[in-house]
Amino acid sequence: MKKDSNDLPQINQPKHHHHHHHSKKRKIWTWVLGVLAFFIAVGAIGAIKIYTDTKSAVQSTYKAASHKNLRKGSSVSVTNGDPFSVMILGIDTGEYGRTYQGRSDTIMVAAVSKSKTTLVSVPRDTKVAISGHGSNNKINAAYAYGGISGAINTLQSYLDIPIDHYVKLNMRGLQQLSAAVGPIKVDNDLKFTNLGYHFKKGTVTINQSNILAYTRMRYQDPRGDYGRQLRQRIVLIALARKLVSIGNITKYKQILTTISSNMTTDLTFNELKALVTEYSGAAKSIKQVQLQGTGKEIDGVDYEVVSSENLTKVQNILKNALNE
Repeated sequence: MKKDSNDLPQINQPKHHHHHHHSKKRKIWTWVLGVLAFFIAVGAIGAIKIYTDTKSAVQSTYKAASHKNLRKGSSVSVTNGDPFSVMILGIDTGEYGRTYQGRSDTIMVAAVSKSKTTLVSVPRDTKVAISGHGSNNKINAAYAYGGISGAINTLQSYLDIPIDHYVKLNMRGLQQLSAAVGPIKVDNDLKFTNLGYHFKKGTVTINQSNILAYTRMRYQDPRGDYGRQLRQRIVLIALARKLVSIGNITKYKQILTTISSNMTTDLTFNELKALVTEYSGAAKSIKQVQLQGTGKEIDGVDYEVVSSENLTKVQNILKNALNE
């Protein structure tokens, strides 16, 4: 078998050439390993930086709520993957320069399990009793009267379920979140123009410029606030799905800044991490439910009055979702 010249013994070659050859190879490998070590170190530092920034941003949004615990001694653990409920409030501050406390323009309750999310929209004009304020109230006044705790206590009493957590986002935050996440496409079932933006029937693109015009319109919709609630749900779902699918790590800083500036929640950093690891199916399967009422004027005030049958139906949907 013929050997390659490089395989022949080196006894006939000068010793200094042998030393130079291996010294050069060692230098090359030292350089390669050094470069690899550098990139590994940079990557590790980057990962630590992302983790640290994420934790810092999430911790800045944390604010506990002192509401009644309806779990009757038991508790749910998000970190263990238990089904839980979360109240989602969209507050009418932040947009158009508003800075007052405001009312909860958007009210949703989500029952979240490992396999799915049940998302219920509650009309903001729903007639409810608010503790200390009588029986003729609009549900969006609960936040104005008692803040997050007041809103949770009122919803718990009305829906007959425990509210385990909350997320509050102001309207400016919705616009900034759209800017950070990027455009989304939604299926629009009504042609309309609002605030100078035209939305055709069919697939439309929602971005930071038109998101408020799309989600806030109600006067041109024959369904009134119910049509607006539908648009808010589909935009929220589309944003959430795009948010979890973003692969561009350079966007994380902008997203974190938006979240920390415009959102408060009582979900901890570890619980939010668990949402990613334990509830991956929740974002893939989302059931939308609308609490439906009938418009009625009482003492000169317009309310949405929900029948006991409709209320019981939605209560049972939420209870079943939390018992999965």
